[in-house]
Amino acid sequence: MSPKPYLQIEVDEHSADVGAITRCEAFVDSLKNVRMRRHEVAHVKTRSGVSPAQCDGRTIYVPNMGDVAYAVRAAFRAYGCRAEVMPPSDQKTLECGRRFTSGKECYPCIVTTGDMVKMATSKDFERDKVAFFMGKAPGPCRFGQYHKLQLMVLDELGFDDVPVVTLDNRDSYSGMGSGFKRTAWQGMVAIDILEKAARRLRPYEKAPGEVDRVYQAALKEMCEVLERKGDLLPTMESAARSFAAVPVRQEERPLIGIVGEIFVRSHCFSNDDLVRTIESLGGEVWLAPVSEWFAYVNYKRRVDSRQTRQLKRYLKWSISGSVQRHDEHRLSRPFHDLFAGYDETYIDKLFEYGRPYLDPSYEGEAILSIGKAIDFARRGLSGIVNAMPFTCLPGTIVAAISKRIRQDFDNIPWLNMAYDGLRGSNAETRIEAFVYQAGQYSLRKRSAAADRTG
Repeated sequence: MSPKPYLQIEVDEHSADVGAITRCEAFVDSLKNVRMRRHEVAHVKTRSGVSPAQCDGRTIYVPNMGDVAYAVRAAFRAYGCRAEVMPPSDQKTLECGRRFTSGKECYPCIVTTGDMVKMATSKDFERDKVAFFMGKAPGPCRFGQYHKLQLMVLDELGFDDVPVVTLDNRDSYSGMGSGFKRTAWQGMVAIDILEKAARRLRPYEKAPGEVDRVYQAALKEMCEVLERKGDLLPTMESAARSFAAVPVRQEERPLIGIVGEIFVRSHCFSNDDLVRTIESLGGEVWLAPVSEWFAYVNYKRRVDSRQTRQLKRYLKWSISGSVQRHDEHRLSRPFHDLFAGYDETYIDKLFEYGRPYLDPSYEGEAILSIGKAIDFARRGLSGIVNAMPFTCLPGTIVAAISKRIRQDFDNIPWLNMAYDGLRGSNAETRIEAFVYQAGQYSLRKRSAAADRTG
């Protein structure tokens, strides 16, 4: 380490300038007593992420972000790679993650790093047979730095021979080829559909656990078909029939839309099981799908290619987008009756909705969350939750804009939930109050509609 003095100051809107000035004065004063000396600069060994082809037969462990991880696992297996999904996150995950992070990283980084450390330090870990998977991306989000930090942590633990496999969103995660990309895409879309069906029915099921049983059976069959590169449509048709056969109650519940950072909104451990908490309090949840992000990446590449007049790239991304839409239509067709009024809105429309609040040239999840929230409000949902990691830049932008969106849409109930792994009764109390407000909002809207028709 360099012997040079170092001062780091963090400020926010609540900080008084007196403290910062005092620290600067003390730092400058301390420089008077510094005696600099020549020293050798140590060579720092650095590693980079590798492609799946460089894994030498190792098993690639996919972060357990949610059940969509099983689609990635199935795609890897379909194209000749050994793959598994990492065990679910737990309290030990946080302990391991916090031990090897500074606390300034965003929550998903702490969780995924903790899962890697927990697994690497377990008694049965076989270092010569394992590789970890972590995506990457450019842009304002810290996600692009996760794998770099995790490589440093593995090196610090003495696992400098354990690789981290990366795929980049700059080529729409197609480092394994177009076949892998489409297989993974179809799997993600299918899981989004199955999860959506489960959330649509579970609050109303007469026999508790029946919807989850149907869902797990469909998920298992879907993964098996995906691994052998089979046609998912018969599986989806069978799943639709099974879901339709579940006995349900006829009752009114407030419909709550959840937007926000893709990991936190999808990862039950990280969001303290937000979906089921809302369901237990009398609500129904419409969660923004994971596949929405990958459709956005493809759409953004197409727009960029058009603006830079790269015709070949534009045609490539246009064809890719058409294929994505075709797969979505085909796999969701068996659920047409169940999803009546619940169809997902395409990315270009979300951009149109969000543009008055945030220009789409600011890339990332902020414009998606804003566009999806407005889509939910226009559809008449009873409330919106913005789930995000604590200090998340896109999430904070959405939270800042949410006040104006509420005002523009009849003061629709809105809850910004920031997660950092510290659980408390305050969060549950806020959600309980929010669901109550959503219920009252829904009643007022139904009453107003009845008055108009009467």
